[in-house]
Amino acid sequence: MEKVRSFIFIFSIFCLLRIAWAAEEVASDQPFLETEQTETIDLEIETELALEESIAEQNEAGTLTAAVDNLGPGAAGFTAEGDIGPDADTMLDPRVLRDFIESRGLIKCRQKEGNLIIAGDVRARWTTQGESLNGIKQRGTGTNTALNTFRSEVNLFLDYTAPKAWVTNKLRWVNYDGSDGGTATKTETDRAFIGYDIYHCGDDVDCYIEVGRTRLDYLYESRVEFSTFFDGIHLFYQKKIPTIGQFTIHGGPFVIDSFTNHYGWAMETFVNRWAGTGFSFKYSIINWNRSAPTLDYGNLTGSGNVTIANNPRYAFLVSQMLFGYERKIGLPHCKTLYAYAAVLCNHNARPSKTTNSQKLNNAWYAGFTLGKLCKACDWSLDVIYQSVQAQAVPEFDLAGIGHGNAANTLLSDAILLGLPPGVVGGFANYRGWEVSFLYAMTDSLSLRAKAAHSTPRDSGIGGDFNYKVFDMSVIFAF
Repeated sequence: MEKVRSFIFIFSIFCLLRIAWAAEEVASDQPFLETEQTETIDLEIETELALEESIAEQNEAGTLTAAVDNLGPGAAGFTAEGDIGPDADTMLDPRVLRDFIESRGLIKCRQKEGNLIIAGDVRARWTTQGESLNGIKQRGTGTNTALNTFRSEVNLFLDYTAPKAWVTNKLRWVNYDGSDGGTATKTETDRAFIGYDIYHCGDDVDCYIEVGRTRLDYLYESRVEFSTFFDGIHLFYQKKIPTIGQFTIHGGPFVIDSFTNHYGWAMETFVNRWAGTGFSFKYSIINWNRSAPTLDYGNLTGSGNVTIANNPRYAFLVSQMLFGYERKIGLPHCKTLYAYAAVLCNHNARPSKTTNSQKLNNAWYAGFTLGKLCKACDWSLDVIYQSVQAQAVPEFDLAGIGHGNAANTLLSDAILLGLPPGVVGGFANYRGWEVSFLYAMTDSLSLRAKAAHSTPRDSGIGGDFNYKVFDMSVIFAF
């Protein structure tokens, strides 16, 4: 009974917070005044005219060069996830939830050469978002963007392990619910990696190679970047060093755009359990930059049909230093406390008219995770604060809180067109907090609640916004 009462108490707090939040949204859903509507329309017209004039000027000057006959994926109407910025409804799982789900691999089959393990989860999600820009509401009644979304998702993990090789796969099926206004089911391959063990000696040394597709956040750790894909070759080396800890270095090249032969690379090195303590240190670096012409995959007219040299979309060489500390504590059903903090810098950021002739290339975050999920009645609480400048990470690779950006504008487009600051916001340039609570009702069924709020890091870039989001999920892992 004590466990049930504790859960009901915590769940009631989240419900009360959501009710208060909803009341504020209802108040903000009152119809716009006629003057506000006029101002909004005038602003949209002015922005559209400015964009059209800038495109025309740059075409006349020869800045935007037509691509060759094979126009690439953009010309076929294909829009990959991340091409127009992060999906506002995709809030990445904290690792504690991912570990819980992947540990549910209860379907196991012994084959001639190895083991086949099947695991997965089914999710039902409700997300509500509130967003305003310069005092004007961007979501809900009177706008073109929904306030509430309902989503169904299926994730399937397939791992086959042989003595010297393995393959790991994750498939995802997602749709937004609704007989009218919903979407068809979308299938994605989040992971399709083939591995080969080069050298392995107990727990002392491990060296292997993998090739294929995986999400960046499966390989590298960050709370504000690594949300897109790693399609390439991954090399891994790990060695246990007495008196120091477990040393790891891994990384490799990956494909950004095969049409223009654009490739990037990423690397991460870290030491766990430094000198027998709970401290850890990680350093990662990822390079997206290319000075040679690349296709424009932004939101401008003709996206995917023009090539641009020194494309601001890819002007990113991002390094991150992450510090962590983990220890066991005695709270009921908690077991661990993990505290973390990180700083990031984009070394390839360039000043522009849109950024007030500044390099807005820094970010940092700090937080803690209390508890982990292993069995029924376990719980976990994650609290984080993030501060991200406009040019700190690529907009298509942003994994942090963000600020909604219902208009789907991109800072890279504004820089390309030479627009003044304040016209286009993009996806970064925010500071805010996020709270995530997980509770395991059974060994397989869990609840997740997330709440986040952000405001501008620099209100002079993209205007003064206010963003908040609440996400509730029911997750059954098998």
